[in-house]
Amino acid sequence: MAKINDLVNLVLQIEGVMNYILVREDGHTLSHNFENFEALPSIITFSGLNSEVLKPIMGLTYFKYLSYTRENNEKLLIFPLGKYFLGILQHAEAYTPDIVDTMEKIIESITQKRP
Repeated sequence: MAKINDLVNLVLQIEGVMNYILVREDGHTLSHNFENFEALPSIITFSGLNSEVLKPIMGLTYFKYLSYTRENNEKLLIFPLGKYFLGILQHAEAYTPDIVDTMEKIIESITQKRP
């Protein structure tokens, strides 16, 4: 996986991204820029791992991302990154497909750099 700082810099350049959190699949937080993030690692890990478990049960081929919408229309997007999950909080007025498309390109570039 690319260096965490490189990933963070790319994510924070995406228009509409407010905050991010990167967690391992065991729930350990590697990096974040949230003020109050204590509950997020568990939520992101639980959501990500359960999405992976549900794939074969539902006949799905991959887990691209998961989206939760808050009452104020901000969205928490969760992306799988190998043994990690990246949570992104997007502005309410941001266009989710644009963020997802950009993240897919970032993820693709990171996974292509693996030896």
